[in-house]
Amino acid sequence: MKEVAIENIKKEIGSSFSVIAYSNPYFAAPLHIHPEYELILIEEGTGLSFVGDAVHKMSPGDFMLIGSNLPHLWLSADEYYAPNTSLISRSVYTQFNESIFPADLHNIPELSNIYSILIESKRGIIFSGNNLNLLKNRFRTLIQSNGFKKIQGLYSLLQDLATSCEYQYLTTNQFENSNEISDNPIVEKVNRFINTNYQNNISLEDIANYVGMNASALCRYYKKNTGRKIFEYLSELRISYAAKLLTNKNITISQVAYDCGYNSLSHFNHQFKSLTGHSPSEYTKKIKTRT
Repeated sequence: MKEVAIENIKKEIGSSFSVIAYSNPYFAAPLHIHPEYELILIEEGTGLSFVGDAVHKMSPGDFMLIGSNLPHLWLSADEYYAPNTSLISRSVYTQFNESIFPADLHNIPELSNIYSILIESKRGIIFSGNNLNLLKNRFRTLIQSNGFKKIQGLYSLLQDLATSCEYQYLTTNQFENSNEISDNPIVEKVNRFINTNYQNNISLEDIANYVGMNASALCRYYKKNTGRKIFEYLSELRISYAAKLLTNKNITISQVAYDCGYNSLSHFNHQFKSLTGHSPSEYTKKIKTRT
């Protein structure tokens, strides 16, 4: 059983969200999504950030807001995976659900700037500007905050990020998020199960049992309402993650296959080439020529 692909922040007792100080030799979460918004500050560590359909260099000081159900991955540079490394990757981050805001947030003039920045975060944004260091310090202090001061601090931070900082989008202009929550509860439930378990060996029966439908009926229903088969979505998610992992020279192709939920290397090779047009080894060579 491998680590799941959705990060779920454990809320502290009496709190609707948590602010976490993360420390590890490398950033360990796989490609993942979650319904919560994520505000993250990279404190230490380098590598690549994958957000939606784009890739950027990741550096200490990056302060980003990731929208709901926007796929993202922080992939540390090769040297952070070396055995016995003394390197450290650190971040401060929080995930918060839209339920911490008034239901009619879009109609409250005093919160219009917060509403706007949350809408902008659908494409992922990275902040810049003269006031950013001050706001980073305020974010760090939220780790120790609690009660009303904690949620007040988050509201205030989002307000100032929206009004006193500049930002750039992390995704391209052409990006369309196919992982946004579907209005169809059955489709949404299927996608949530796959997004959570794609690194594991899952069967159609597993998905059908989770949804509570007959397997054959579920296949027909999903295809009718999405235009694609359930396992096409699973394969696309796995291969998307694999392509990102292959940028790291310290991870073998067989390890990438295993981390992406494949127990058969030949099956992984076949699916990778089918979806990308290149075998994993060809893709790796292509990447190396660019670096």
